[in-house]
Amino acid sequence: MKAVTLNAYGAPEVLEVTDQPMPVPAPQEVIVKVQAVGVNYADLLIRQGIYPFIAQFPAILSGEVSGIITETGSGVQHLKAGQRVTGYAPAGYAAYAAIPAAALTVLPDQVSPAAGLLTHALTARHLLEQTSGYRSLVITAAAGGVGSKAVQLAKIKGVPQIIALTGSAAKQDYVRSLGATHAINYRESDWLQQLTAITGPQGADLVLDATGGDTPAQLVSALAVNGTLIVYGNSSGQPTAVNPQELIMKSARIIGSTVYNILPEQRRQWSQELLELIAAGQLQSQINSYPFTDVIRAHSDIEGRRNTGRTVLSFPD
Repeated sequence: MKAVTLNAYGAPEVLEVTDQPMPVPAPQEVIVKVQAVGVNYADLLIRQGIYPFIAQFPAILSGEVSGIITETGSGVQHLKAGQRVTGYAPAGYAAYAAIPAAALTVLPDQVSPAAGLLTHALTARHLLEQTSGYRSLVITAAAGGVGSKAVQLAKIKGVPQIIALTGSAAKQDYVRSLGATHAINYRESDWLQQLTAITGPQGADLVLDATGGDTPAQLVSALAVNGTLIVYGNSSGQPTAVNPQELIMKSARIIGSTVYNILPEQRRQWSQELLELIAAGQLQSQINSYPFTDVIRAHSDIEGRRNTGRTVLSFPD
């Protein structure tokens, strides 16, 4: 089978399409014929070695996939060949992937393989559940995969003020179309002044940051009393720098968050709820689709912030 292998840490060019042996399912696994692979920002960090998860090179990149079950392990009872599923595969950038059956979600017929990739929506849902009672929300990287889902889910929740930070006028228009009440271009020198003018002296109750670096330190100044800043990404590639002393007078807090710590029961419940929203057209994705052979360009476009929404690698039927 064809697969995308990583031969060393580095730039997108270290990715290579190669021929690999077909996977064989363990008793509690199934084999999925992959139709779509969601390219997440974490994949770039793994490729770069910032997340040093590779035990041995060469390796097939792990990834979020959707596709059709072709074979089940001897211990799998609740799934069968022919079912459409989505889940995270330890070696996902491949035409066929072995995946633990317990980690899979069945896709409804009306949800496409690309739309059924749930990591971004699950991440957004998890972030929005970290606190409650907020009326003002700030989302950085709001036109990206997670950010665009957070805007839509916040609108569905009825959050009165949804402030989206993006990097271009086109992306500002995009996040407004999803439900953002305000959109700010963070490339403008006065973006923080624009933000504080919108939130007013009371500040923002909840801030979601995917960028790291110096941005969280600046966003602290826009936090409300008892506000929460959640750092869940590091697209800047720089350490997050925050002075905890600035939190004291506001009784504010900063927390880290990752979707991979969601409890299995919670993941299953949220996955079903999110799929219902997707099937109903209430939760949408702008899909940037690439053939899997174009994986270098897909990674490069995400790295260069050229994409809006969801980036997907497609495998032929």
